[in-house]
Amino acid sequence: MEERMSHDLRTPEASKTLKSGLISAARLLATTLLLVIPSAVQAEDTPADSVREQLNRVADQMSGIQERLATDESDIANLKKVKVTGYVQARYEYHDDAVSRPKKGNESDQSGLLNRFFIRRGRAKVTYQANPNALGVVYFDGSASGVSLKEAYVSLTEPSTRLKFTLGQFNWLFGYEIAFSSSKREFPERAQWSQKLFPGERDRGIQVERAFPISPTGNLTLLAEVCNGNGTSDSKFGAADPNKAKDVLTRAALSLGQFDFGVSGYWGRQFNPTDSATNASSQRPSTTDKVRYGADAQFFYELPKLGGGVIKGELVAAKEPKDQKKPFQTGTLTRNVLGINAVWAQSLSDKLQWISRIDYFDPDNKIAKDQKTIYGLGLVYFWDGNSKVKLVYEIPKTASADVKDNIATLEWIYVF
Repeated sequence: MEERMSHDLRTPEASKTLKSGLISAARLLATTLLLVIPSAVQAEDTPADSVREQLNRVADQMSGIQERLATDESDIANLKKVKVTGYVQARYEYHDDAVSRPKKGNESDQSGLLNRFFIRRGRAKVTYQANPNALGVVYFDGSASGVSLKEAYVSLTEPSTRLKFTLGQFNWLFGYEIAFSSSKREFPERAQWSQKLFPGERDRGIQVERAFPISPTGNLTLLAEVCNGNGTSDSKFGAADPNKAKDVLTRAALSLGQFDFGVSGYWGRQFNPTDSATNASSQRPSTTDKVRYGADAQFFYELPKLGGGVIKGELVAAKEPKDQKKPFQTGTLTRNVLGINAVWAQSLSDKLQWISRIDYFDPDNKIAKDQKTIYGLGLVYFWDGNSKVKLVYEIPKTASADVKDNIATLEWIYVF
């Protein structure tokens, strides 16, 4: 049988028939492939194109998100340069010498209406620091007396010398207590000498400051200032400077960890619109010297079980223009002034602190019995990390007959 088949394949007719069949089969296979392959390719390309299209859309979305993130990052970076701080000092005061109505029926006389709730200070401070060597500050106060600009200045630090220059309206650099924030100060108000000699605590001018590290925990800071001299609370001249001369201040402050020391000097000239020291009838203007020297010290310590405490004091001796409200004992145009205050604060627990102060002021050493000493004591309760409540009682004493003028103050301070 096999031999017969082999013999049949060798014949020309069989070869022709086989060849024709193979050609037909090849044509059928080619046609099938031409029909199947495009369909298969199309079936494969369709998901690939869809995925590619979706990837392109996602890429576009990611690009948009990246652009928005870049914008947000820029905005956040600018916001991080802005710092807003401040505090609210809400108070109730009880005065022994308060009256129930304006004195003598004079409705404009409010001096005796002192038992009151009021906002002593409402401060908001905006600081913008574009880089470590430059910043600008605007500082407002809203209180019982209205809204006012407390500070506005720019500070620049020269990188190579580390000299810091400040131009604008800011705290006088004299002494320790003037520049010490009311939100941190132990007693509701500053010492008498500070209020009398530096009303408003601020002036307009230029300051130069340089700090010198002297140990891992200590440094020496030297400061100098040139200013108008009449301060920001001058009711007569306001922002104007009534004399051509400028006042000069210097301060050196040494910090040694537990101990801080400082010395200050002030040299200026003050214009007096009227002066009756030498001739009561002429009321002529005059210009007088204004010289002040100060020294301050603080000692910080820790007691077992009780905690931290501080003892600090300040002394100021000054030569000031004559006070027109006082009688003149001599023909000189100046008076010698002395101010001393000492504070002791001691923690009684994590939340409670004891405070006490002696505040002495002599406005003119030539006038007898015009010295005034205020004895103060109180408690401070630290409600939380941002707020504290004070209860303070102050007893003023003068060299003359004692009068009923003690003051009790309840105060809540919130810092933000």
